[in-house]
Amino acid sequence: MATRPARHMRGDMRWLLFSGSGRICRRTYLLGIAFWMAVLAIPVTTAVNAGESTARAVAGFGIILALLPAIASLATLSVKRLHDIGLPSGLVFLLLVPGIAVVVLFGLVVWPSAIGPNRYGPSPDRPGY
Repeated sequence: MATRPARHMRGDMRWLLFSGSGRICRRTYLLGIAFWMAVLAIPVTTAVNAGESTARAVAGFGIILALLPAIASLATLSVKRLHDIGLPSGLVFLLLVPGIAVVVLFGLVVWPSAIGPNRYGPSPDRPGY
C-alpha cells in the first residue's frame, strides 16, 4: 500500500495559508503576501469608490472581515518562513514593532533557506515541493 504524502507536500492551501507547521521558500512567501494584497485590494477599492456613507460603512466592514484572516495567514506564512531559515517562530512578534517590522520583513524575503532538512521539516526548495 502506497503511503500518502505529507500534508505540506500535497499543495493544500489551508496548510499553506493557515497552518504554522513546516517550511516555505522565499518565492512561496512572496506569493502568499501578493495573494493577500490582491484579496485586500478588493474591499479597499470598493470603499474608496463607494459614494454614500452607508456604502462606505459596508465596504469598511468588508475590509475588517478580509483583514482578520489575512493577518492570521500572514503571521503563519512568516512563521513557516522563519522555520525555513532555522529560527524560532516567536520572532514573528517582531513584525508588530513598527521600526523593526520593515527590516524583519525584508530579512524574511531575502534570507536564504537553511540547506537540507531541519527540525521543522524537509527543505522546500527540492523538486516537486
